[in-house]
Amino acid sequence: MITVGVQTKGLLPEKNTDEAFKMIHDAGFDCVDINIDTFLKNSDLYSGKLNGFFSESVDNLVEYFLSYRVAMEKYGIRASQMHAPYPVRVEGRDVQNNYMQGEVIPKSIVIAEVLGVPWVVIHPFKMQYKYGKEREFQENIEYYKMLVPILKQCKVGICLENLYEGLGDRLVEGVCADPEEAVRYIDILNDYAGEELFGFCLDTGHLQLVNRDPAEFIHILGHRIKALHLHENDGAGDLHQLPYSFGSAAGEGQDWNGIMMALKDVGFAGTLSFETFPTMNSFPRSMQRCVLETIHDIGTYWTTFI
Repeated sequence: MITVGVQTKGLLPEKNTDEAFKMIHDAGFDCVDINIDTFLKNSDLYSGKLNGFFSESVDNLVEYFLSYRVAMEKYGIRASQMHAPYPVRVEGRDVQNNYMQGEVIPKSIVIAEVLGVPWVVIHPFKMQYKYGKEREFQENIEYYKMLVPILKQCKVGICLENLYEGLGDRLVEGVCADPEEAVRYIDILNDYAGEELFGFCLDTGHLQLVNRDPAEFIHILGHRIKALHLHENDGAGDLHQLPYSFGSAAGEGQDWNGIMMALKDVGFAGTLSFETFPTMNSFPRSMQRCVLETIHDIGTYWTTFI
């Protein structure tokens, strides 16, 4: 059964936990994408700034996130996916990289287990423009394989995501931006694991930035698509805005109808999950509820295609 979800970023941790999940519930959502990346921001990681949030013990972190579980149970909301902190690797930051790979990511997986999250989005390393795609592939495979024991223990899966990179003044394809490459990653990792522990998170905005055809991408990935990041941009910046913000259903923006039909073709039966937190931040706080309702209404409309 297709469900409709939205990320917690833009609401948590800024709001009281109960208040945030009540807003999500009242807007009509069934599911959420838990953004624990808000506790260790990508902008800080890229600039080499670390905080102590994930240095806390696993027990303390689990206790903190129990309020999420209580609120989700209260309002009948399920966590369909989680976004782990990223980037997991930054060139030349060995201490930070060891902390991310050896502490932050494993603790994120444990938190996912506690919250009943089936899929955690963990970005692959970006290395191809310095070391080439094959070294990037091998180092990513090696790291993901190291996580298989904790994935089995926690009964949690990992989703890779199609990424872009900035090269000079241009946005270019990053790791997993090629659907055939993404298939290679997932199939090799699942073969190694001996079960389906790895899937794919399709980010429509990233497809748009590197001019990849969404329907083609979806048909190639097929059943491997386990999670979605649905959002819109102008083709030049990763803006994470509402679908239809830069076009219309008649076809000027992303072909959303085509995307939904392609998902139907491959038998997608998960959550239409919106990654539209900047939209929440663009409007006055008093309008957040109606913005959430609009996002939900778009998702409800799309379910008619699937």
